[in-house]
Amino acid sequence: MKTFLRTFLPALFMLAGISAHSQEKQTATADTSQYPYWIQMMQDPDANFFQTQRAFELYWKDRPITKGCGWKPFKRWESYMQTRVSPTGEKPSPDAVFNAYNSYMQQHDQSASLNGNWISQGPVTIPMAKGYQGLGRINAIAFHPTDPNTIYIGAPSGGLWVSTQGGNSWTTSTDILPTLGVSSIAINPADPQIMYIGTGDRDAGDAPGIGVMKSTDGGVTWNLSNSGMGTLTVGKMLIDEETPDVIYAATSGGIYKSVDGGSNWTKKISGNFKDLVFKPGDQSILYAAADARFYRSTDHGENWLQITSGIPGASRGVIGVSPANPNIVYFLLAKSDNGYQGIYRSTDGGLNFTERSTTPNIMDWSCDGSGSGGQAWYDLCIAVDPLNADIIYTGGVDIWKSTNGGTNWQISGHWYGGCGVPAVHADQHVFEVNPLNNRIYVGNDGGIYYTENGGTNWPEISNGLVISQTYKLGQSATVDDRVVNGYQDNGSSLFDNGQWYAIGGGDGMECAIDYTNHMVSYTTVYYGSIDRHYGTGNQGSIAGNGTNGIDEEGAWVTPFILDAKDPNTMFIGYKNVWRSRNVKNQSVSGVKWTKISTINTGNLSVLEQSPVNTDILYASSGSSLYLSANAQSDAPTWTNITSFLPSGSEITDLEAHPFEENTVYMTMADNKVYKSTDRAASWTEISGSLPNIHISNIEYYKNSQEGLYLGTDAGVFYKDLSMTDWIPFNNGMPANARVTEIEIFYDSVNIANDRVKASTYGRGLWKSDMYFTTPTADFSANKTLVPPGCPVNFKDLSLGVPSQWDWSFVGGNPSTSTDKNPQNIVFNNPGTYTIELTATNAAGSGTMTKTAYIIVSDTLKPIANFSADNRVFCTTGETVAFTDESEYCPIMWQWEFTPNTVTFVNGTGVNSQNPSVLFSQEGNYNVQLVVTNTNGIDAIVKQDYILVGGYQLPFSEDFESMNFSTRSWDIENPDMGITWDIDTIYANGPSQYAARMDFFHYATPPGRRDRMISPALDFSGMEHPLLSFDHAYASRYSSTSDSLVIYISGDCGTSWTRVFQAGEKGQGTFATTPKTTTLYVPTIVDDWCGIGWGSNCYSIDLSAWANLSGVKIAFESYNRFGNNLYIDNISVTEAVGVVQPATSGGIAVYPNPTKGFVTITSDNPIGTTTISVVDMAGVTRFRKVVDNAHALHETLDLNNLSPGLYFVKISSQETNVMRKLVIN
Repeated sequence: MKTFLRTFLPALFMLAGISAHSQEKQTATADTSQYPYWIQMMQDPDANFFQTQRAFELYWKDRPITKGCGWKPFKRWESYMQTRVSPTGEKPSPDAVFNAYNSYMQQHDQSASLNGNWISQGPVTIPMAKGYQGLGRINAIAFHPTDPNTIYIGAPSGGLWVSTQGGNSWTTSTDILPTLGVSSIAINPADPQIMYIGTGDRDAGDAPGIGVMKSTDGGVTWNLSNSGMGTLTVGKMLIDEETPDVIYAATSGGIYKSVDGGSNWTKKISGNFKDLVFKPGDQSILYAAADARFYRSTDHGENWLQITSGIPGASRGVIGVSPANPNIVYFLLAKSDNGYQGIYRSTDGGLNFTERSTTPNIMDWSCDGSGSGGQAWYDLCIAVDPLNADIIYTGGVDIWKSTNGGTNWQISGHWYGGCGVPAVHADQHVFEVNPLNNRIYVGNDGGIYYTENGGTNWPEISNGLVISQTYKLGQSATVDDRVVNGYQDNGSSLFDNGQWYAIGGGDGMECAIDYTNHMVSYTTVYYGSIDRHYGTGNQGSIAGNGTNGIDEEGAWVTPFILDAKDPNTMFIGYKNVWRSRNVKNQSVSGVKWTKISTINTGNLSVLEQSPVNTDILYASSGSSLYLSANAQSDAPTWTNITSFLPSGSEITDLEAHPFEENTVYMTMADNKVYKSTDRAASWTEISGSLPNIHISNIEYYKNSQEGLYLGTDAGVFYKDLSMTDWIPFNNGMPANARVTEIEIFYDSVNIANDRVKASTYGRGLWKSDMYFTTPTADFSANKTLVPPGCPVNFKDLSLGVPSQWDWSFVGGNPSTSTDKNPQNIVFNNPGTYTIELTATNAAGSGTMTKTAYIIVSDTLKPIANFSADNRVFCTTGETVAFTDESEYCPIMWQWEFTPNTVTFVNGTGVNSQNPSVLFSQEGNYNVQLVVTNTNGIDAIVKQDYILVGGYQLPFSEDFESMNFSTRSWDIENPDMGITWDIDTIYANGPSQYAARMDFFHYATPPGRRDRMISPALDFSGMEHPLLSFDHAYASRYSSTSDSLVIYISGDCGTSWTRVFQAGEKGQGTFATTPKTTTLYVPTIVDDWCGIGWGSNCYSIDLSAWANLSGVKIAFESYNRFGNNLYIDNISVTEAVGVVQPATSGGIAVYPNPTKGFVTITSDNPIGTTTISVVDMAGVTRFRKVVDNAHALHETLDLNNLSPGLYFVKISSQETNVMRKLVIN
C-alpha cells in the first residue's frame, strides 16, 4: 500500500488493493411508471443506464414537474453519465479513472507530469450574503473530539476540508487523492490524528466511491483502507468510543464492520445503506436505514433485524436520536413521490414506532408545506436536540422544526430567506450536533450553517471552501482576471480582479463574455434560458423556450456561441440551431431569433464555428454531426455528416482550427481525440497513448504550433507539434479533478502573459501559465522568389511556445523585427538574402538561419490569373466578385470584358485588384486581366468565362473535375444524409469519374429524395435540344428498386416538370448489371448502359424548352434500399435536321441516309471516343469505344438495325456532338 503525499504528485494514483465488489440489489417487481425505481437504479453501479433513463421517463410521463420534485438532480446525473457509459449502457466502474490513470503513469515518464502551474481562483467567498448563492454541496460534517473549533466537512466532489477556527477559514489536504468525493467522516476519539473518510457521493453520484481511506497524521497523507469492501460509496461511518479500532460503515453495498482500524472489513448485511447511528449511551446497539427500511442490531453490528412495527412503506428514511432520552428514536420517511410520508417515533429503543404526523409536506418548497412532492431521495436529513428529545430539525429543500416530537412543524430556514425565517441555502444533506457545544450544524448544496439558539439564526461559515461544481466558464478576451462561471446549485458568478459577484441564479450552465466589451456577459440555466448582463447587473432574458420567439428547449447544458467575427450574432443549439443578429439590442425583449435548421433531433450538445470562415458551423447531437457551410445566409443548409464519423460514440467537444477553415478537432465518448483536415469528411485518430479517461473539452492554443489542451476526468493533458505524445499538464491541480471546460486568455501585449483557465466539477476555477519549453526556432515565408520591391510576409513556426522573437533581414526594409509574424518586408535589389530568427522564452532561446532564403530577380515577370465567385447564372443584373490570383507581385491591374456591357460596383473599377462587376446582357463574356510588376507585364484571357443565361449548347459534363462546384452544379439534400457525390469509375470510355448516388449505405427510411441540379443552360436558337447520359446501376433486392427521376425547369429552378422516370422492374429494365447484395461499382465496359446485360442508355427530347435561356435539369434519386447508381457523360445538344452536310463542326457522318454502313471521321485527333447509336425511344442500339491517337476514321456496320430515324452520339474529352441518322 502506497501513501499519498502532497509533495509527490507523479505518484498520485499509485495505489494498490482496489477490489471489485458486486453489489447485491433488490429486484424491482412493480411497474416503473408507478414507483420511482429510477432512484435505486441510478445509485446502483450495475443498473443499465438506458434502462434507468427509461424507468425515469415512464415514471414522469403525465406527472407534473414541479419545483423540488427531484427531476433536476436526476437530469444532472443523466447529463454526466450519458457520455461515460458504454454503447450498451454499462456504467464505468467506480475505480475506472483511477485504474486508467494509474496504468498510464506506470507506463510513462512521470517527470512529464510536472507541467503546468495551476493556481486556484476560487470562488473562495460566497458571491453574495446568503440564500441560493453558495459555494458548493456538503455531504458530511464531523468534529474534533476535544477542540470545538476544529470542524471537518466532506464535499461530494471537492474532498475533505478542515477548519481550526470554528469555520472562519478552511484548508484541504485531499487534492492528491484518486477521488474527491467524500460522504462520511470519522475521527478517532482517542487519537484525532487517526481519521477516516468514506468516499463517493452518497446522494447524487457526482463522484465514484472507492471505499474507505485512512490517515494517521491528521489528514496530511492518506491510504486506501478498503480490503474486503472494495469500490463502494460510503455514506456514513461510526467509531466505537470504547474500542476505537472498531468501525462501522454504511455503504452502497451493505453495512461493513472493521475490528482492526479499517485494515479489513466484513460485510454484516447487504443493501444500499445511507444512515447509521449508535443508541446514545450504549454503543452495542446500532440503528441503520436502507431506503425506507429500519434495521436494529444489539450485538455490536454482528447481526441485524429489520423492524417493521409501526413503520409504513416509503421510499427513503433517516434516523434521529438524542442523549436527552436514549430510548427515543425518530424515523423520518419520504414517500414514493419524495414528499413527506411522515415521522415515526419509538420510545423503546427502536422496537416499535408510532406515527407522529404526516402533514404538512415539509419536503416541498412552500412556506407552509402545502405543496406536493419533493426530492427526498436527494436531500433528506434529521437532527434531534441533544438537550430535549422533543425538539427535531428536518432537512429537505428547507429546514423545518418541531418542538413537540414531530406532531407540529414550523419552517426554520428558507432557501432565500423568505417566510419570515433566516436564509439557508436549499437542499439539506446532513445534520450533525457538536457534543462539545451542542451546536447543530447543517450541510447543504451551498455550504455549511449552524444554529446555537434553536434555529432563530443560522450563520453561514462556508467562506474558504473551494468546492464549487462548475459546469462551464466564459473567459474575457481582453481582461485576464475576468471570468464567468456557471455552477451546479449555485447560479452563475463573475470573477473580476480577485472578487466574485453573483450575477445569475438557479443552476448555472454555459456562459460567455463579449470579446469586444468585457462588461457584457451571458449566462444560462438548464435547458437553455439565457440572460444578458452588463457588469454585475442582470438585464434580463434574451433566449429560452417561450422567449423572443423561441419555441423549444435544449439539453441540461445547452450550447451557445457568439459569432467569431460579429459579437452581435449568437447561435444557440436547442433541438435546432437558432440565430440572432442583435443579441446586444438595448431592450432584451427586442432580441430577434430565427430557427436556421430543421434538424429536429434530440437536444444538441455542441456548437462550433470556424473563426476563419464563419459560414462553417458544426452542430452535434449525441453521436450525430451536422454541418452548415453557409451559416450566415438567410436560409442556411445543413448536411448530416454522421456517416463520416470514426465511431458511433457521442461527441463531447469540437474545436475548429483558428487558421485553417477545413480543419477541426473532435473528442468523443470513446475517450479518443480525432482530427479532420477536410471539413469532417474523414478523420484521423490523434489520441496517442492517452489514458482511457473521459474527455470533456479540447482547446487550441493559437500561439503554439498546434498546441492542444484536453480537459478530462483526471485533469489536463497537452500536446503540440514538438511532441510525439500527450503529456499530463496537472502540476498544482487536484488529482482526479474533473475538468469541465478549458479556455485561454490571450495577452495582447506579451504572449508570456497568456493564461489557460480550467473549470472543475467540485474544485472551482483554476489558472495556469501556458506550456513552454526551450524553443526550436523555425519559420516560413509566403513567397521566396520575388521581383524587386515585392513585400514578403514571414511566419513563425518555432516549437516550444516562444514569447519573444528577434528577426534579421540583412538588406531588407526593415532589416529587423520583433514581431511574431513580420509583414511586408521589402527587398529592393536583385540578389539572395539570408534570414535569421532567434526565438526566446523563459526556458531559453533557439536560432534558425536560412541562407539565400529569399531570391530577388529583376527578370521575373508576373503570371496573370484570376477567379470569380459565380460564373453561370440565369438572368442579367447579377454581381460577380473577381479575385486576382496572379503571381509575382503585380502592382497594377487592368480588366476588360467582352462585350463591355458591364458596370463596376462596390467602389471598384477597371484598375482594381479585386473588382465587383454587374453584368447587364445575356450571353457569354470573355474576361481579360493585364497585370504589371516591377519587371514587366502579363495578360490572360478566359473565353466564355461568364455565362449569363447559362451554358450554350452543346453542353457536356463528364465530372472529370471531381467537383460539382467547378461547373456550378447544385446538390439538394433535404434529409442531410447521404447524397450525390463524385466517385472513381472504370471502363466507361475516357471517363475516370462519375456522379454517384450511394444507395447501398443509405440506411434511412425509404422514400428519401436527393437532387443533382445542372448549371443554367441556354437553349437560345435551339429547336430540338436533346438530353442524353450514361448510367450504371445494380439492384440489391428483387422486391425493391431505387429510381431515377429527371425534371426540367425553364425558369431557372422556380418550377419543375417531370420528363423521365425509371426503376428496375425485372431483368434489366433499368439495371445495367444483374442484382447483387454486395457493394456495386462498375468495373468493365459491359457494366454500363447500352453495351452488356440490361438497360440501354436514354435520350430525352427537350424540344418543349426550345429557345429558352436559364434552363436547368435535375437528376433526382429515390431511395429504396438498393445499390449504387452512377451517372456520366451527360450531354445536351441540338438534334439537327435529317439530312446533314457531310462535315459539320469537324465531324463527318456519311452517307446519310444510309442502307447499313456509315463512316464517321474527324478533322483532328479527338482521343479515345465513344460512339453510340440511339433510337427515337432513347434506347441505345449500338455502342463502340474507339481508342485512337489520330484523327477519327471509323466505319460502323448498322445492317442489323431496322429502318428509321436514329441519333449518333460521338463523345470524347475533345468533343461531344450528336447527329441525326436515317437508315433506309
